[in-house]
Amino acid sequence: MRVNKGYWIWGLFPPKDTNLLNEIKAKVQSKLESPVFETHITLTGPYLNIDKSFQNKLKIFGKNNSQILLDVDGYDFKQEKFQSFYIAIKNSRNLKGLRKNIYDLNKYDLENNYYPHISLSYGNHILKEKKKLISKLPEFNKSIKLSKIALVEVKEDMNVWKILESFNLK
Repeated sequence: MRVNKGYWIWGLFPPKDTNLLNEIKAKVQSKLESPVFETHITLTGPYLNIDKSFQNKLKIFGKNNSQILLDVDGYDFKQEKFQSFYIAIKNSRNLKGLRKNIYDLNKYDLENNYYPHISLSYGNHILKEKKKLISKLPEFNKSIKLSKIALVEVKEDMNVWKILESFNLK
């Protein structure tokens, strides 16, 4: 069962990468209607409850963990609302290590069939439209830097994704 209300840890990108991703996301959303959300990669969650201690651990985590490069695996889509259209990310050793380090701060379901991706559109879109859209997007085969982590409050049933606090990685 999908938890649609809770807290997640997102990965965020430096301004240059964010701007590029936002340009692509705008092209996608001009064809596929979507709620508004920050460009991100979900790293961990959901957590049903958090406390100040966990937020302090995340702050220290940022100071002690390095930025990583995410290897892009191209555009893709599923017939799922929150994985409707996205940039697939390879589940590299560095990404697995970062997630494991976050797991050590506050346990969650580490083996929850994690599928790393950067969403470009949420929604229930027609398969044919998504296939057509991929062919019209610019080729995207560069790595993306993950430079921050963010604690996010999520209420998917209300289309609310609120970044509570973000922390730079060293």
